[in-house]
Amino acid sequence: LYSIWEFYAVAVQELILTTILGVVSVTVLSMIFIPHWTATFFVAPFITILYVDLLGFLQLAGVHINTVSYVSLVMSIGLLVDFLIHILLRYYEIPGDRRTRVVELLRTMGSSVFLGGLSTFLGVIPLAFSTSTIFSTIFIAFIGLVTIGIGHGLVLLPVVLSICGPEINSGTTSRGEQDST
Repeated sequence: LYSIWEFYAVAVQELILTTILGVVSVTVLSMIFIPHWTATFFVAPFITILYVDLLGFLQLAGVHINTVSYVSLVMSIGLLVDFLIHILLRYYEIPGDRRTRVVELLRTMGSSVFLGGLSTFLGVIPLAFSTSTIFSTIFIAFIGLVTIGIGHGLVLLPVVLSICGPEINSGTTSRGEQDST
């Protein structure tokens, strides 16, 4: 009984701390793995937006902060970044102007990101038929995660990139070597 009381006493502070640490960790890792430093201007805000949207989705679905929703929220940062990183990485690999790059990234990477989200969605469908509150909470969190992640990764992020994405010299590849084509 004491451990339950202790969780609820520190849940909000712990959720804020783990959220900040998760967003910072994902942003630092994106600086390492995405070959252009401007990607951090997209990763940190978009992960934060996705996370806040997921919190709102859980609130609308009637899910309260408990141990199960807390763990689902902490895990969601790592899963939500997949919807963004693949799109951003492909954007920085493609030469050309913003519009050309966005069209090409959606043509080449859009279906992969969509199928990744769809497979996650299909993987949690059996949880919808569970009578357990634990599994129902995980189901709701993952449905929100996939829906919001696909929406932001395949709609919002490409629109933002087409409007204010960085223009990179189209004569070089992502590693700075001269393109021979």
